[in-house]
Order: sequence, then C-alpha cells, then structure tokens
Amino acid sequence: MKENEKQQITSTELVGNSEIYVECIERTKKGEINIPESSQIRLFFIQKGSCSFFCAKHFDVLLENGSVVLIPPRNKCIINVESNLQLMIVHLTVDLNFCNDFPLEALMEVGREIKNTSGRDEYAFLKVNKLISDCLRHTRLCLTNGINSPDFFQMKQRELLYYFGKCYTKEELYHFFKPILTSDIAFSKAVYKICERVNSVTAMAKEMNYSLSGFKKRFKRVFGLSAYKWLCQEKSKKLFHEITCSRQTFTQLSYDFGFSSPAHMNNFCRKMFGDTPGNLRAKKIL
Repeated sequence: MKENEKQQITSTELVGNSEIYVECIERTKKGEINIPESSQIRLFFIQKGSCSFFCAKHFDVLLENGSVVLIPPRNKCIINVESNLQLMIVHLTVDLNFCNDFPLEALMEVGREIKNTSGRDEYAFLKVNKLISDCLRHTRLCLTNGINSPDFFQMKQRELLYYFGKCYTKEELYHFFKPILTSDIAFSKAVYKICERVNSVTAMAKEMNYSLSGFKKRFKRVFGLSAYKWLCQEKSKKLFHEITCSRQTFTQLSYDFGFSSPAHMNNFCRKMFGDTPGNLRAKKIL
C-alpha cells in the first residue's frame, strides 16, 4: 500500500486472548481496501458512506449506509469505497444463539419450511434498524473511552444477536445466515478454526480427536457433503479469489495451491469455474 493510501485509512483492531473482536475502519477517499480471511464469522456494518463488496464468488454488490452483510469464515474480501466510509467489522466469537430458546440451528427448520415457497437464493444483506445502530454507536463510544476487554466485546456480540432475533423475521434471518447454517454450528466453527492449521481430512480428524471414520460421518451429517469435497470447494473458493483479485502470476499460484503445474491448475479451473485462469482474471478486470 502506498504511503498516501495509508493516510486515507484508519483501522483499529481490538484484540484479546489472540482473538480479534471488532475492527473499526475509516477511509476518506475512493479506493480499494483488502480484508484478509478469518476463521470467524464476521458481520460488516456500513455506518457511513457506501462501498461495493467482492467476496470469493459470492457477490459484488453496492452497499450503502445502514447495511450489514455476513462474511463466512475463510473468505478474503475486497471493498471498493464509493464515498467516505465508516465500517465496523464484528467477529462472532460467542455461541451463536439469538436467545436461550432460539439457537441459530433453528433456522434450518425455517429453511425447510420456506424452501418450496420462495425462489430467493441470493447472498442477502439487511438494513440496520435503530436498536442495532444505537448498539454499534454505544460500542464505539465505549472504545473511545478505553473500554475494550474481551468480556465487553462478548457481551456486545450477544446483545447484537439478541436484537437480530427480535428485529427481523425468521425468513429474513434464514436468508442472511444461510451461508453458514449447519445442523451443528459449534462443530462447523471448530472445523473452520482448525482449517487455519491443517488442510487434509486425516489431519482435521486428528486435531478434533475423532477417528477418521467417525469424523467423516459427523462431517457429512453436519455439512451435507463429504469432508474431502468440502475441502476442494474451500480450495476452489480461495483460488478463485486469488486469480481474480490478486496480481500473483499463475505459475506462483499453481505452486501455492499445490498443483503439479500451471497446466494442472488450468484444468482444475475449467472444471470448477468453466474457464481458464487468464479469462477469469480478464473478465474481473473488465
């Protein structure tokens, strides 16, 4: 990043126990901000200005003041700032329950109920109401007054989730949280966390103290597909982002992603994305 670009961005990370809980980012001029991947589920709140998001293959959409979007774990993002931007990123480190009798997994049943009545399948975002907006403002106020302990951030996360559960319909919540919904959120969060360190099914099972067969069975039950296929999808998602959003050479990318040659990566991209890396990058530039 050039020196003049650095001066246009203010970023504050609040960290405790090796966890990032919240990031406050401000940019005063048009331009691009690269957000690295995280093992946590993140909520991106646009508190001022507007921007467009590009996140793996998921979406490229303009978001304006008062919008919130969910970014699943292990996703890098590119934010193109359209005007003065004030962004708060909340990392969800607590158990994902809207309240004691409304766990996130309950939305799976909501999805089954509306599956045949709604054709909507886009990557959803929500408009923030006054309760949530006031909660975010209060968080910023506390930060400026030096209140920034892990206990504080976890309390604010639970407050936010409570407001989500009370302020939006179950159908709205289902579409918003759909990208990270499984039948066992705690298990899936543990999988995302472990994937920071390992990248094979055998290593994942060992890290989580499962037998290989037991891990495969539970993984299939929770995620709805095999662990091997899921890892391939995660690899393809990251590769797509690097092809379309970085300036790395294809030779370097083929090496970084474990392909035997650039030709092997070309074949993988044709199979997964329907085109070659060169064409995918050219289309994104256009």
